[in-house]
Order: sequence, then structure tokens, then C-alpha cells
Amino acid sequence: MNENKKQTARPTLRRIAEETGYAASTVSRALAGSSLISGNTRRDIVDCARRLGYRFEHCRQVAVITPNPGGGAYFGSLAGCLGEELERHDFIPVTISLKHLELIEQFPFCGAVSLLSNDGFETYWGERHIVPLVCINTSARHLDGIFMVGSNDAQGMELAVNHLLELGHRRIGRIGGRHSFGDPKNWNSHARDAAFERLMKAHRLPADLRAVVDGAGMIESVKSLLDRGATAIINLNEGDELPIYHALSLLNRKIPDEVSLISWSEDNVAPYLVPSLTSLRQDYGMLVQHACRLLRQQLDGTAADGDVLVDYRFAVGGSTAPPG
Repeated sequence: MNENKKQTARPTLRRIAEETGYAASTVSRALAGSSLISGNTRRDIVDCARRLGYRFEHCRQVAVITPNPGGGAYFGSLAGCLGEELERHDFIPVTISLKHLELIEQFPFCGAVSLLSNDGFETYWGERHIVPLVCINTSARHLDGIFMVGSNDAQGMELAVNHLLELGHRRIGRIGGRHSFGDPKNWNSHARDAAFERLMKAHRLPADLRAVVDGAGMIESVKSLLDRGATAIINLNEGDELPIYHALSLLNRKIPDEVSLISWSEDNVAPYLVPSLTSLRQDYGMLVQHACRLLRQQLDGTAADGDVLVDYRFAVGGSTAPPG
């Protein structure tokens, strides 16, 4: 009886210290991701902790990793939904920006959820931490204890392009930021890019009508698409809807009489523009529900279901019509 209990008991810091030969204080710092611990020492300890199935007892704090302290329109909305979902399951969300990752070493965390838009953090986490990580809209890299929940960007782009094709548009332009085209580290953009090019090729239409909003600003970027004959524009970035409406107004182009517009957007923006915006909207509710479920499964010691793709919601508004 006692022997069985000993075998099924969860491993402690002391057990890991005994297995690895390091002091318990060194083990504690390594599991917290401390930069004071060398890479080789951390790997030995993390590998042992994973093999033994170590988990932080009685810990409810979950690190929510954001790209910057302010979050921005998209990240702020998603972080708000995630915080509410975590609290529903009695977790304590602690928001930490990418610039202040050292704070992770100062608190015990039972897990983390990344809201970063570019890949790379998952590799850092896999090398330094044993607690589970769920990435929303970035790659999981198939690392141990790391899973991904993402919006189905190929499905979203298909909805947008097929809608415009059905209306009769044949010169469809895209507009976005510097990470919106051909960035292999941006999981969402890569999927959108591939889907758009595949659809254009299937219909023998040009796929090179695109504009990157940089120092030239939104007005010049929109104008460059119009000057090349675009009759419809797909905006790839939440948060740029109002600047594009403003640019088209200053360029004296009426929506949708002279140019149709589809944009990635949010529920609190798209319906309130004039005309209402035909939009693709990420299902934040489903994203955070799946993220919390994957996190809980790992903390409970059960097999996680695996990576999840969540379909977009497509709302047809007054900003799209047949080409004038």
C-alpha cells in the first residue's frame, strides 16, 4: 500500500533534485525560467521534470503573453475575452507583455496562453518551461506541452474571395502591414496568402494587386491599388477599417458604387460604419474556450485533444456590390 502510494505520488522539487543532482533551489529557479541558470542545467532539469510529470501544486495563475503592454484593438479584445474565460474556470490571468518576460520568473504559473502574432515564442517556452502553453494564432511547432488554437484563415479568405467573385469582381486587391505578405513567421498571414494565391490561380486572375501600408501612409497605399484598376479591396488587418474608409473618402471613391471593400474586423466596429462593412470576424469566444480546454486537459493530466482551427464568421454588409 505505502509502496503504491509512493509510486503514484506527484514528484516534488526534492525528487527532481535527487534525480538530477542539483540543489533544490537550482531546480526551483530553473523551473521558473530564471536567466541565472545556464542552458545545459535548465535542459537537464526541465527534461527530468517532464519525464516525471511534475506539475505546480495549488497554482492557479496563468500567464497571458501579449505583444506589448497596451495590447491594441485586436489583442486587447482577445485578451479581454481570454481573461473572462480563464476566470470562469477559477484561474487567475496575469497579463505580461513580450517586453517584460522576466516577470514570469517572479511568479509561479501553472500555464500560459500566448496571443503573439508571430511565431518564435513557442520555441523559447519549450526550452525554458515545463508548464503547458497554448498559442492562439501562432504555430505550436509540435513541441511537448504546447498546442495551438487558430482561426481558419484559409476558410476566411475563401469566403471573402468567393463573395467578390460571385459579385463579378475580377481585379481584387489586398492591403495590409509589413507582416501581411510572405512572412513565414506570421502563421495567419501565411495561410491567407496561400489561400488567396490558390484561388486567383484557379480562376486565372492576377494575384499581385497588393499594397503594404508603410511610411507612405494609408491614402497612398489605397490609391496605388485603385490606380492599378482594383475594383475590390480586401483589408487584412483588424484596426485599419476606419483609415481605409477615410482614405477612400478623401480619394472621392464611393463605397460600394466605385469600389467594394471587405475587411477583417470586429463585432464592435463593422456594423457601425457607413455603409456597414462586409467583414470577416474571428470567433473570439470559441478561440478562448478551446484554449482553456487544452490548458485544463494538460493540467488535469489527461491527453489533450490536439490543435484546433476555428472557422470565421462572415457578415455581408453594405460595402460590397457588383463592380460599377
